[in-house]
Amino acid sequence: MSNTLVSAIANALFPRVRSVILALDRQDRLETAHDFVGWLEEVKGDEGQIAEIAEHMVLRALRVAADPMNFRILQRLAQGSSVSLRALMDELGMGRVPLYDRVNELMQAGLAVQELESDDVRATPLTEAVVALVEEVRDTLAGMMGEWVSDA
Repeated sequence: MSNTLVSAIANALFPRVRSVILALDRQDRLETAHDFVGWLEEVKGDEGQIAEIAEHMVLRALRVAADPMNFRILQRLAQGSSVSLRALMDELGMGRVPLYDRVNELMQAGLAVQELESDDVRATPLTEAVVALVEEVRDTLAGMMGEWVSDA
């Protein structure tokens, strides 16, 4: 796996992590907040918490992407322009509710974006990096298998 691919995944995940942390910080600043006031200040000096958050976000994105149907959606999104939910339903043979649920899961992990004005869904930089990662490992493994089978 190339360092470029690792960097692409980390760079693509960073905005999602930042937005989650900033949303929590805003919530902590509300007048009614009390349990986590000052949490962000604690995190700033705690490499263990930072590593835990980073690991969680990476594993979450990979877990969501690793579902075979979710991965098919990601591959379709990585092809380029946005696609409507109707077109995805037709291409994947899925009903509206299961597809909607999967797209929401992908969006929560930072792997997809849905346009507000339409039902169109599009890839994120994370989509493209994760698809590239899986396809690179797949192709490498397939090559190894092909060599082994021909030598067996």
